[in-house]
Amino acid sequence: MHAPLAMTDQSDWLPSLKYFNFIRVATKSIQNVFRNDYHFERTYVQTVSLSHVKNEMSPNFKTTRRDLYGNANFLVNSRFDQQKDIPYAIKLMDRLVNQMGRKDFRFFVNGYGPGKTMLENLINFYGLQYYVFMNERQPDNYMYLSTARVETLGYSIAEEFAEGHAVVSYPGDDGVVRENYDNFQNCLWITKNISDDALQVIQFADQYNSLDGYKANLDRLAEFTDNYVKYFEENTSIVEDAEMPEHSVNLDDLLDTIETTSLADELTKYRKIYYKMKKMPLIGKIVSNTTLKSTAMKLLSTVTGKGKSKGEAAVQVDPNKFFVESFHGENFSGDPKYLALGIKKRYPNAQIYVSCVNQLVENAVSNYGFKPVKIGTLGYLQAFKKCKYVFINGNSLDKVGKQPEQIFVQTWHGFPMKKMVNDLENSKQRKEESNDFAPRMLKWNYLITSSAYNTELLSSAFDLKKNHELSILEHGTPKNAFLIKNKVNSRKKAAIYQKYFNKPYDPKQKIVLFCPTWRKDKRDSVSDLDLREVIKQLPVNYEMIVKLHPLESNLREYYSDLDSRINCFYNELVDIQELYLLADVLISDYSSAMFDYANLNKPIIVMQEDEENYKENIGWYFDINETCHLSGRKYNESELAAEIYRVTTEEQDLDYDRLIKEKLLTNENADATEKILDEILSEKQSIAQ
Repeated sequence: MHAPLAMTDQSDWLPSLKYFNFIRVATKSIQNVFRNDYHFERTYVQTVSLSHVKNEMSPNFKTTRRDLYGNANFLVNSRFDQQKDIPYAIKLMDRLVNQMGRKDFRFFVNGYGPGKTMLENLINFYGLQYYVFMNERQPDNYMYLSTARVETLGYSIAEEFAEGHAVVSYPGDDGVVRENYDNFQNCLWITKNISDDALQVIQFADQYNSLDGYKANLDRLAEFTDNYVKYFEENTSIVEDAEMPEHSVNLDDLLDTIETTSLADELTKYRKIYYKMKKMPLIGKIVSNTTLKSTAMKLLSTVTGKGKSKGEAAVQVDPNKFFVESFHGENFSGDPKYLALGIKKRYPNAQIYVSCVNQLVENAVSNYGFKPVKIGTLGYLQAFKKCKYVFINGNSLDKVGKQPEQIFVQTWHGFPMKKMVNDLENSKQRKEESNDFAPRMLKWNYLITSSAYNTELLSSAFDLKKNHELSILEHGTPKNAFLIKNKVNSRKKAAIYQKYFNKPYDPKQKIVLFCPTWRKDKRDSVSDLDLREVIKQLPVNYEMIVKLHPLESNLREYYSDLDSRINCFYNELVDIQELYLLADVLISDYSSAMFDYANLNKPIIVMQEDEENYKENIGWYFDINETCHLSGRKYNESELAAEIYRVTTEEQDLDYDRLIKEKLLTNENADATEKILDEILSEKQSIAQ
């Protein structure tokens, strides 16, 4: 068994262990997992063969770790997928080159895979085009860099040791890589603490490769291959009987399963085209039409041959599997994220799948130890249908349906100020959205709200009375429980600053967070103001973060290039609750961001540039001035800069924060996650006991 255990779905292979006479595993620690967790004893430890590696001195061995120009070069040969975690290596380069001024470091990335575009975007985002190179001629002298999350051996590491190169490696989340190479020399083990790692690699690059260490490494590599077949024979010579399957495998059924899988994959490429077209002006409205979409799907089913099949029958759900989707997989944040973290804390062995639109989100999800699944793919559909518990903060994909005994938990992503669905002012839009929304809402078993008033508004917007199976939990929201717990936590704030800016936090820094809400019509900017002029009029210790709505992520490049003090991060990597903790002031318009932010007792500026138009087409549930004493207005650049400076330097009467909490978010509390999980998972807990 060569795949890392963390990358497998145990339910796919665990029931079949009893049919095997022997299982070969890569390390002692993996063997212990089989013995202790799976109660399976018929294992033996042996790596895959390294017979292709030459155990002889390379003529290219060099004692120095720098090239002729004095540069310290890193190199990796890798697939471009989330398991390899190359984004961490790029972030390490940002720390070395941009934050520490070490222009003598280079990184050569050679490989292939679906993450290539994502890696190129990160290189451009950090401004490392002259320091990180993709698939270019590798240097003669380099240190091999491995940041993979999990491996069972690390083929490339073995090959680089054999060539005499120094190796900088992460031990693996499970420690298996270090278990394989712990006694090797000319090697540095990093921890993925970026501050420590940067200092360690600088020292390592200035040291010399040991010739004796190289010879010792060759001897150790030989141990992987010496007597390989003999060792295999010794460990499998005494055959222990395995169980026989109760039923023989029917070849026709097997081929039918393979064919169904292939046809499902065939539809994936059409879904990708549909999602791209849906975001286009004019075309998006056409392809989103329910009748047209249904007709197109029937046509594609005919063309590809994928109609109703045995693969679409009801699936037995697993109470130890959880599916989490926030913002349709656009990022990993909000209530679904904090519920997932709460579940992991309660049930460390639970399998938690998280929906992702691309590798940026996959990478963020993997950092928490969860299983990323690409939205709309066959793997997504299979994982979704197996999970008993589904946590979402918007609509689920219609095509995944709902399995018997599956439990849907709707956390809705914001407290509504602007009208939605059944309450929209525009009658045509109201009819279209209510017809589309109704069948999705009927899937919900639970709805999480922050107050009785929150429940009242959502009941009106979504016509909740039609769902007779729905339980509404007014326990507060997990995302705001995070804010309440950490609002005076300086260490958490410093860690968040480090995450986004990749440098140590300076308490003198002032962060202005601008969170404009989404507009249905496509636009080229989120404000009429010149934000460059705004930041120019503020002291040099002020920086601005523009947090775009996920549906306006296409504007990120424009805002990230405006000014060195204006930051616009990839939405896929952003958790807005973390940005709230960082910010000294929030600027918003009609976004529910202002309500969540009020939990921190910090100043809010409401900037409304199209109030009358918005009111006429969308409408409000309440007047924020009357209800919360929070008034909005239109600003010019000088006025906005002056207001930002005033509210961040003078003591403020934040009456609006108090009123928001007293009138709108009455039930927000630090224990919301625990209360919600106690209620939803009560059946699971009773079974476990």
